[in-house]
Amino acid sequence: MLRVLKGWTQQELAQRCKIKSANISLLENNRVDIGKKRAELLAKAFQVHPAIIMFPEYEADEIGSAA
Repeated sequence: MLRVLKGWTQQELAQRCKIKSANISLLENNRVDIGKKRAELLAKAFQVHPAIIMFPEYEADEIGSAA
């Protein structure tokens, strides 16, 4: 959700967080678990707390303000 709100492509996000773009796609389609390390990398790229990445359903207000 954050990637789309920021207008980033999967490739742009991959470059920002050092996760392969194929893995970004797998994450977005719930084909792999995010895990702590990936959550931390994504959180750093989006400049948010990792909890927002791990538990987006509980952090909807924070996601909106982070975009």
